[in-house]
Amino acid sequence: MTTVTTTLRAEQLALSYGNQKSKIGDVIAEVNLSLIAGQVLVIQGPNGSGKSTLMKGLARQLRPAAGTVSLGEKDIWQMNIGEFARQVAYVPQSVELPWEMTVHELVSLGRNPHQKWWSTALSKSEGALVASAMSRCGLDGMGTRKVNELSEGEKQRATIAMALAQEPHFILLDEPTANLDFRYQLELIAIIKELKAQNIGVAAILHDLNLCARVADQVLLVGKSKAHANAASSVVALGSVKEVLQPAQLRAVFNVDLTILPDPDGDCDIYIPRSLIN
Repeated sequence: MTTVTTTLRAEQLALSYGNQKSKIGDVIAEVNLSLIAGQVLVIQGPNGSGKSTLMKGLARQLRPAAGTVSLGEKDIWQMNIGEFARQVAYVPQSVELPWEMTVHELVSLGRNPHQKWWSTALSKSEGALVASAMSRCGLDGMGTRKVNELSEGEKQRATIAMALAQEPHFILLDEPTANLDFRYQLELIAIIKELKAQNIGVAAILHDLNLCARVADQVLLVGKSKAHANAASSVVALGSVKEVLQPAQLRAVFNVDLTILPDPDGDCDIYIPRSLIN
């Protein structure tokens, strides 16, 4: 794949659910961010802070209530859906998979945006891409298994493999480690680093601060104001790991005290939750 340096950008983005007549208040608002190819953005925040909603907005799954999301110089909602899908892959937190499909057939769907509408057959090079994506996600030897035979963690890896087979410029991952044991969590971090080295931009929602510290170039911390609990979430901080994952900011957002220690085997810190703040 020939990658191009471009940017996925949100400007004054606000997102909400419902139509204009029944629209509830904004879930998240006033979001400004830029993700460039070859960069990893990790989105952090407590449950209910709008992280998945934000990811849907970036993935063209939810129209903005205000503001814009653009890819390069184009508003994503002005793009042809095929054009967008060839550049941006989205792996949601959970998805209903076609149970009768094999793993190989599912992963092969990642090639659809690159094919003519009347063609579903894979070329030799596309078959190699699918095989490589499966191997990178630990799915070797599982190609003929039915999707309904997979564990939740295996399904998660299969959907990530489908995104890799898509060969996008950007991959958006909504809690990709949610159903993975610690081995596959670390392997996923290795995959994200590999994607970065290939000049692919990655945005991921990760709850684990230690995984975040291992992989993030930027951290977007979102949360709600304690004084206005029913207000929309907004950006608390955006910057490097050391700039954003500060004790005072984490305490304000998560209401938890943390101890931060240097990692003796690496160049990132270790985050240890200590106590709830009453």
